[in-house]
Amino acid sequence: MLTIATMVLPPPATAADRPSARSPDGRFVASTRPTRGTAGASGQAPASLWLTDTRTGQSRELYRGRYSNDPKRNLSSLANPDFSLDGGYVYVEADAYATSPAIHQVAVRTGAIRYVTDGALYGVLRSGPWRGFLVVQQHRYRQNGNGSFDPFVIVKPDGREVAMVPGSDGDDPERALAQWLGAKRWTVS
Repeated sequence: MLTIATMVLPPPATAADRPSARSPDGRFVASTRPTRGTAGASGQAPASLWLTDTRTGQSRELYRGRYSNDPKRNLSSLANPDFSLDGGYVYVEADAYATSPAIHQVAVRTGAIRYVTDGALYGVLRSGPWRGFLVVQQHRYRQNGNGSFDPFVIVKPDGREVAMVPGSDGDDPERALAQWLGAKRWTVS
C-alpha cells in the first residue's frame, strides 16, 4: 500500500504579518495584546498597543483599543505595529471598514493618537528619497464600475498620498511592490 501525504504550507510572511516591531534603536518593542471590548467592522478581536523596554523588561500599555461607530475613530482591534524612523511614533492598523482597516499614528511618549489613512500597513520605507513614508495597501473601486483592486500606495506620515506603486493595480500587487522596491533598491520594515 502506498500512502501519499500532502503538506500545505502557509504563504510566506510579509511585512504586513508582523505581530510586533522593534524601535530603530532597538530599545523598545511594540506589540498588540487582547483586551476586553467591542470588536470592529471585521469582527477582529479587541486589542491594545503595548510598549516593552528591552533594557528593563518593563511593559506599559501605550493605547487601549476603543470602539467607535466612526471608522476613522474606531480603534477597537489594533494590529500590525511598526515604528517611525525616529522611533517617536508607532503606526498601527485598526479595524475600520468591512473592506479595509485604517492606519493610526501613536506617539510613544504620550500615547496621543492620530488617524493617518485608510488601508493596510505594509511597512515604513527605511531607505530612498521617500524614507519614513508608509507603504499602504488600499481597497479601491475602478472608475468604470468594473470591480475593485488593492494597489500599494506611498503615503506621507501626515496621510497625504505621494504615489501608487506602478503595476500594483493589477492582478498581483505584492509582486509589483517587490519588483518596484527591488529596482529602486529601497527597503521597507
